[in-house]
This record gives sequence, C-alpha cells and structure tokens, in this order.
Amino acid sequence: MKTLFESRYNTPKFLIGMVHTLALPGAPLYDRTGGMRRIVAQAKAEARILRDAGFHSVMYCNESDMPYESVMQPQTIAAMTEVIAEAQDGLGLPHGVNMLIDPVASVAIAHATGGEFVRCFLTGSYVGDLGAVVPDGARALRLRAELAAENIALICNVTPGFSINLDTRPVPNAASGAVFLGLADAVCVSGPAAGVEADLAAIEAVAAKVPDTPVVVGTGVSAQNINRLATAADAFIIGTSIKIDQQTLNAVDPARADALVRAMAA
Repeated sequence: MKTLFESRYNTPKFLIGMVHTLALPGAPLYDRTGGMRRIVAQAKAEARILRDAGFHSVMYCNESDMPYESVMQPQTIAAMTEVIAEAQDGLGLPHGVNMLIDPVASVAIAHATGGEFVRCFLTGSYVGDLGAVVPDGARALRLRAELAAENIALICNVTPGFSINLDTRPVPNAASGAVFLGLADAVCVSGPAAGVEADLAAIEAVAAKVPDTPVVVGTGVSAQNINRLATAADAFIIGTSIKIDQQTLNAVDPARADALVRAMAA
C-alpha cells in the first residue's frame, strides 16, 4: 500500500531518525567499563534529541557491532531489547529496529518492544565487506506470522551497503521481486555505504516499478537534498548527516537534527 506511512502516521513524508547504539555485549568494541548503563543512557539521550527536533519516529540499530553477524547471538538480542525498552519509555514516538544483518532478530526484537517496522534484507544475495550474505527472509516472514505481528512493516533493502549485489538485474527489478516474492511492505534504496547519497534516478525508477509500494531512502539524506529526494520517495532513514561532524558513529547533533526537520518542513 503506497500510503502505508501516511495512513499510519498522518504524514505524507515520513522521517525516521537513527539511534546507532554503542557496541552491545559480546561485540569486539563493547565497553565493559561503561557496560549497559552507558549504552542505555546514550540511546535515551539521542532518541529524545530526535523527538524534540520533530522526527516522526526513531530506529534503533547495532551499527557499532562490526563485524556483523547474519545470525545474532542471544546476548545481542537480549541487550538490544533492554536498550530499546529503556529508551522508548516515555518517549512518545513509534520506533523501528535494524539489527545488522539479521532480519529474524529484527522482527523478534521489534515484536518484544512494540516496534512498528524493521529495516532488513529479505531477498537477494550479496558479497563484500560483510562477507557472503544470503538473508533469511523466509524465516523472518514466518516468524512475523507465528507471532501474529503483521503490524510490523518490513522495509526491504534492495541495494546493498559495503557490498555488491550478485543479482545483476536492474535495481527496479530487484525491488519488484522484493515486493512480490519477499512480501516487503516498503523498499529501501541506498547509496553504496553509510552516509553516501542514493541515486535519485534509481529512486525514481524503483518508484515507477513498484507504484503501489512506499519507497524509502536509506542513506545520505541531508538538509541539503531531502526536498529533491522527496519528489520520488515516501520516507527517509536519517543518520550520518545529523551526527556530530557527520560521522556515522558519533552522537546526534541537535542543531543538525533541527536543521533537517526545518528543511523538510520548508
């Protein structure tokens, strides 16, 4: 349904602000001294900055857990569930989950925390910095059905980051397959890496190919380009451009977050 975000959230262009959590327990970069207290405090603070700036929602992602696992460990799932529950307490915004690169864990955590959407890979196969990735979209969709959690919208990546797609079909064809075979509720077009702007022509081509499905832009959205991208896209996942010094793993910069929302409103 093309109007998924508008019908759910009463806005024609949906802004999703990223909360990139600090490394979770078990990850190589986990801060054992700060522990879970530091992770929770950071996530709560950034979620509130995004809310106060006027974002429509937040999405929690384990961006600092590199190298990423295609099947999450129990401690990772437990930790992110706790972080989101704490950060969402009293926030008053809907939220999503993006557990890199495990769609099953994303659905499970979203269900446990009341999440309303996940960003994930459901179809295709990829190779690159993440290794060889063949996402288990079938299991993710079956888990959603088993949990009676069809309210969790699946935003399917149709362009890979830090990788190449082994499927050599044009991106619009991959998007069509993600909708038809992957049962994606929305498709996400991104640049080749975090913070890199997506190609507007590709976004437009995908939107034309799947006219009944929302198109989300997943990387490189900024105050400078959001209105241009909004001519073809329905929703925006925003992280790097609103961080201090525009570095993906830095904290959210309140001034940059405010500027982006003002640009969209203008």
